[in-house]
Amino acid sequence: MEDSEIISCFPGHKEKIKILLSQDENFREVAADYMLCIKTLKKLKRTNNSSLVQQYSETLKELKQELIESINK
Repeated sequence: MEDSEIISCFPGHKEKIKILLSQDENFREVAADYMLCIKTLKKLKRTNNSSLVQQYSETLKELKQELIESINK
């Protein structure tokens, strides 16, 4: 995962994200999971598997909330 990928998802928090990515292993892991979830969800939306789309959408929301909480600490 490139820093710019996660920063583009939260553009108003560029500096804080750079710090967290360099210093917080948990944040890096959650950010990587978040980006993977986005990519997987895009692929799933091209299928007719609404159950998986819903599951990944929920997971994406949870990961986003976790990232926002870390950014706002």
